[in-house]
Amino acid sequence: MQYSHKRLHGIPYPGRKAMAVLLSAICLLGDTSVQAGEWWVGGNLGGGRNPLVGEDGYAVLVPVVAYCGERFYANLGNPGPEFFRGMGDFAGLGYHLLDDEQFTLDLVGKFGGLAVDPDDNDELDGLDERKPGFNMGLSARWDTGLGELNGQVLTDVSGRSKGQELVASYAYPLSFGAWQLRPELGVSWVSQDSVDYYVGVDEDEVRPGRAAYEGDAAAIPFASIQADYALTERTHLIGGIGVGRLGDGIADSPIIEERNLVGGYVGAVYRF
Repeated sequence: MQYSHKRLHGIPYPGRKAMAVLLSAICLLGDTSVQAGEWWVGGNLGGGRNPLVGEDGYAVLVPVVAYCGERFYANLGNPGPEFFRGMGDFAGLGYHLLDDEQFTLDLVGKFGGLAVDPDDNDELDGLDERKPGFNMGLSARWDTGLGELNGQVLTDVSGRSKGQELVASYAYPLSFGAWQLRPELGVSWVSQDSVDYYVGVDEDEVRPGRAAYEGDAAAIPFASIQADYALTERTHLIGGIGVGRLGDGIADSPIIEERNLVGGYVGAVYRF
């Protein structure tokens, strides 16, 4: 499950048209590979630190709509670990190419990117707007018996940044009665094209106190813990907290003020 709807204070959300596309895809696949799956609906209150100059912390209430079928799944609303990486993969689709108890390989598509809107921030005046792109690629999970190894290879197919992102993480899921916990450590590598699109500064965007800047590839280590509490068989309380640290290629940009990221969310979902 992941995020949805509008952008607030520099944090990207796919928007109504994008949500409609994703929901239409769910409906179209509903007659085939997603039969007999589960729906989750509810809401989240998420908040954290925005790394852009002139931005305060943010808090936003968003809906959760998620589907998990035998092979197909769709996520609109629950942040997941992407919430703490700074690149904002808040909504997406996936399809299991391979799926067994120990190993899964998925084809995935996600919205991602650090949205920049100068109309909402005087300190960003003169910049061109940066919009989230749509990334596609492969996601793999290997259950080693001593935790999970996870990896993603993503590329922007929307033509926005034309960049790539690689993600590797280790998670150790835990269960205690009605509680399920998922601590996770990982690192995300973002290509030069992606960094330059979102936080680079072109010559025509230079202003006093804002020099030209060409972004460079960067790594973003992150750590998070997510929790799921089964209040009833169908009603679950969810939440998570996490931190990340922007690499030099991103943090050295004159439009980035905070290197360290922190965020969290709480919510409730109903399964049917």
